[in-house]
Amino acid sequence: MTDIPTKDYAPKMRRMAVKEKGGKWAPHSVRLRVLRIALFNEKSSDFARRLKVSVQRLNNMENGFPLSIDVANKIRLAAPGITLDWLYHGEERAVPMDMIMRLRAEAAKPGHIHRL
Repeated sequence: MTDIPTKDYAPKMRRMAVKEKGGKWAPHSVRLRVLRIALFNEKSSDFARRLKVSVQRLNNMENGFPLSIDVANKIRLAAPGITLDWLYHGEERAVPMDMIMRLRAEAAKPGHIHRL
């Protein structure tokens, strides 16, 4: 009988998502809420259904947890013109001007402390 080292076969640990600094005011969280309201005018539960993700998952991202690439791609499909660069970094270069104007108008409202 051979000795098989168990460490080679141990399951890999998954890293838990960590809330980003700023929580619900983290830049990507503000962008998600602004996008949801400006483009779809929906509650987060309706937007989650549109994206086919759980309400809890979307709420976590709107409250400071990292935006997953899976959800970011679903948002891009639901909102043609929105780019990954805008979702993650706020980069507006490739976003259509009419969409930028709607997003900026929503971001300027009193409920959103940080600007896009």
